[in-house]
Amino acid sequence: MQGFRDALDVCRLKDLGFNGFPFTWCNRRPGDQNFWVRLDRGVASIDWILRFPSTRIHHLEAFHSDHKPILLIADFELKRFYRKGRPFRFESMWLKDRTCEAVVQDSWGNQPGNASAWCFNGKILTCQDNLKEWNKKTFGHVRNSLTKKMKELKVAEENGSYKTNP
Repeated sequence: MQGFRDALDVCRLKDLGFNGFPFTWCNRRPGDQNFWVRLDRGVASIDWILRFPSTRIHHLEAFHSDHKPILLIADFELKRFYRKGRPFRFESMWLKDRTCEAVVQDSWGNQPGNASAWCFNGKILTCQDNLKEWNKKTFGHVRNSLTKKMKELKVAEENGSYKTNP
C-alpha cells in the first residue's frame, strides 16, 4: 500500500474521495473471515480538480458482485442519474411508426461534433427526452388508455352489452 501512496505522490495525484458506502470490495466469507476494503478509487491532478470542482465519485450498489462499481459524475449530472420516476425505456412499438427514425436523427444531429464521452452522453440524453415527448404526442399514454379500455370492457360485460355468437 505504501508503494501505491508513493506513486500517487510522485505523479502528484490526489484521491477524489467518495460518496456512499465506504468500501468497494468484499471477500464474501462468513463471520469473522468477512472483510470489506476500499480497493477502487478515483485520483486526479490538482489542475484537473480545479477545472472540474463539482465532480464526485459515487460508490454504487452491486448485489451480484464482490465489487461495488464507482461512478465519476458532475453534481448537475447526478441529479439526472438519481432522478425519481421510471427510467427511460425504448419501446419496440415505436419502430412501427415511420416518424420515430426522424426523431432519433433530429435528436442526434448530423454534425460529427466532439467525439468526447460528454458529447456522446449529451446526445443520448437529448434523444431520450425527444423520444419521450414524441411518444406522448404520437401514442399518448398507451398503458393508461389500455387500462381505461379494459375497465370499459368489464363494465360492458357486466351490463350484458357484450354479446357472443351462439
